[in-house]
Amino acid sequence: MAEIVRLIGHKMGGRPGEYLMHRLGMPVSDDTILRQLKRNNPASMQEDNIRVVGIDDWSWRHSSRYGTIMVDLERQSVVDVLDDRSVESAKAWLQERPTIEVVSRDRCGLYAQAAREGTPQARQVADRFHLVQNLRAAIKEQMSVYGHAHVRPILSEDAIASATGSEQGLFSQTR
Repeated sequence: MAEIVRLIGHKMGGRPGEYLMHRLGMPVSDDTILRQLKRNNPASMQEDNIRVVGIDDWSWRHSSRYGTIMVDLERQSVVDVLDDRSVESAKAWLQERPTIEVVSRDRCGLYAQAAREGTPQARQVADRFHLVQNLRAAIKEQMSVYGHAHVRPILSEDAIASATGSEQGLFSQTR
């Protein structure tokens, strides 16, 4: 079962992995899944050879206590799980690894400060999840500001009519 927990945790993460494990009849908490990932992580991965690290927070006890997860994004492996969500602990962890070149993080100022102070040589980038989340929020905001009736249509009425007609009509209009 430990191997199943590790594989599901590696591919899905904590909370989605917890949901799947419950559906499979093997109830395991997201905390246990993350601990299993950390336990099975080879010691060599925790050395100073990390170039690209992802930093994010996560909840130990359903929004009552938070920790920080460090992921080697090149190897797609959890490197460490810190017991808190603070500038000091993230900064100290980063300072111990001078080979870090890129820090991928959310827009939280806490991790921005930790990266600035802990790895001043590293470039900070936004992670994919938060880029998509921010794009979705911007689109939603624009749609609510202008309303659906005032948004300029992407396709003209002629293009819509031809798209609902035959394929031949669509291709002849786009040429």
